[in-house]
Amino acid sequence: MRIAAVLALVTLALQAQAQDKDLSITWVGQSCFLLRTPSGPTVLTDPPVASVGYTLPSLAADVVTITHNHTDHNNSAGVRGSFTLVDGRPVTGRQVITAAALSFTLIPGFHDNQNGALRGPNTMIRWTQAGLNIAHLGDLGQDSLTDAQAADLQNVDILFIPAGGFFTITPERAAAYVSQLHPRIAILMHYRTALGGPAQLGTLPSTAAPFSPLLYKPSTVVVHRDALPVSQEVWVMQPASDATVVNAATFAEGNPVAPGSVLSVFGAFSASQTAAATAYPLPRKLGETEVLIDGTPAPLFYVSPAQINVQLPAGHTAGPVLADVHVAGQSVGHAPSTVVPSAPGLFAAANQDYRPNSPSLPAHPGEILQIYGTGQGAVVPAVDDGVAASAAPLSLAVPPNVFLEGRQLTVQFSGLAPGLAGVWQINVVLPPDAPTGPSLALTVVNGLVTSNRLAVAIVRQ
Repeated sequence: MRIAAVLALVTLALQAQAQDKDLSITWVGQSCFLLRTPSGPTVLTDPPVASVGYTLPSLAADVVTITHNHTDHNNSAGVRGSFTLVDGRPVTGRQVITAAALSFTLIPGFHDNQNGALRGPNTMIRWTQAGLNIAHLGDLGQDSLTDAQAADLQNVDILFIPAGGFFTITPERAAAYVSQLHPRIAILMHYRTALGGPAQLGTLPSTAAPFSPLLYKPSTVVVHRDALPVSQEVWVMQPASDATVVNAATFAEGNPVAPGSVLSVFGAFSASQTAAATAYPLPRKLGETEVLIDGTPAPLFYVSPAQINVQLPAGHTAGPVLADVHVAGQSVGHAPSTVVPSAPGLFAAANQDYRPNSPSLPAHPGEILQIYGTGQGAVVPAVDDGVAASAAPLSLAVPPNVFLEGRQLTVQFSGLAPGLAGVWQINVVLPPDAPTGPSLALTVVNGLVTSNRLAVAIVRQ
């Protein structure tokens, strides 16, 4: 019995170790991240006060880290749980402390490039969690690192780095640090979003312009220490919120959206009825439900207690956007996102004869394949929001790059699908030597955004 009990304990310990290879990272907003493992301690970094615009998680923390003494970083009083405070206010010399069985290295530095004369000290913090080496740079303002600082920041797996400028390093300086320190994953922070942040901070997508390639991520991502990217990745995450808004064709959380496109908002809208628009122009309210885009009601396709389909106004410029769901005049969900000039998502494809493409109804080499999606961005001539596109004249969009199994296709037409609102039609020519098969990968690339993979069927006649 004793041997069996010991073996059981060993098995549980091994299972816990295996589980703790997974690290869940949630961006609360500003410089605040929640990091947790299935069975290990929970770490919360730089919690902001509520007036910054972000809501601290209800989950209790085991460790709270603070890099400096500004209210958008030092709200430990708002954190739940009986936690250990890893306090960098201020640290004048390098320190190593233990909290919740994790080792934290506190690296003294400055909030500005004048040895703290302008904005004071800033402590960078490094620790290991779930076998991953993590560093949080706080509000780093130095234009260069000292040799000692750089040495402490080597071999980092995940680097949280400010990129919003004004109070901290510029986006260009942040990109240079990412290049210098070579983290496996760099996660940008301390920029303004649709939910909050100081007005002086930069916003996406401009804040991320010096970084390429760039990956958009949802508010929570799980990182596995045995599956880190081979090549360096730079991420921007959505701040945590009570609703999400996505491209209606991709449903990809965290990805940017484009003006004039069809969006889906997901959340808990229990008071909403289920209803659909029956004619154009689309209504701005269905039953008691409406979606305010940056404060203005937007055209609605469909509403329900869990999902709402809405058109993003075509005149929205690049930058943050907030979809605020209202039912009977009450706000029931806030969904932030980022608007970029074009963000392709694909719904379906139709053959030259307009029948839906499928393995049982394949297209043939030499024919035209019609692709239907959304995320086209600006069109000429413009079409009013919520209004079906006309067939005469056609509203044209910039032709994207279309790839079939990696091979670029010739685009014959790119514009709004006549008779529909917010739907992008792309006609491509299938060459005589096009690849064949029942499930070929078709993708659309426009600007820096790549669409979802659409499966199409092609056979030779």
